[in-house]
Amino acid sequence: MKMIKFLDAKGTVLISDALNQIILQKLVTSQNSISSLSRELNIPALKIWRRMQQFMKAKLVEVSGVEKVGNLEKKLYRATALRFDLPRQVFEPKLNNHSIQAAFGTYVKIQNEIMRVWSTFDGKIPKEGDPTDFAINAFLQAFVQVFEKSTIKADMKKMKQTLADFENEFQS
Repeated sequence: MKMIKFLDAKGTVLISDALNQIILQKLVTSQNSISSLSRELNIPALKIWRRMQQFMKAKLVEVSGVEKVGNLEKKLYRATALRFDLPRQVFEPKLNNHSIQAAFGTYVKIQNEIMRVWSTFDGKIPKEGDPTDFAINAFLQAFVQVFEKSTIKADMKKMKQTLADFENEFQS
């Protein structure tokens, strides 16, 4: 399981559906069979199976195991990542104020650095234990590592002043 997966157009469409979000959230926290998801969500198994096929094609889920039930094999599915994100340019705002553009640019720079450090934990999620707890731990470690850097502290100080200048423009 990866820490983060950036979605393509197909993945973005799939994840925009509320039921798909519920199914994926369940598959992030634990592996499940189609029949167990069907029972838990009170949705026909065929409907879950169809969605699972779409998830598999989009590489949002994978088969994580197989259980023997009598003469049958029951596939277990798991999300391929702990977090699914849209490419940043999908929500890139058009800013008119130069001060806000500068502050937002600093914010994006810091956010990208956190994501870069966080991605170094990718592939290190242990099989045992809660993957969500591990991911949050890794994210918080990345956050701390980034904000301990003197360059980031300087960027934050500059951004704070830029935001204050923006506020002052409207109070004068």
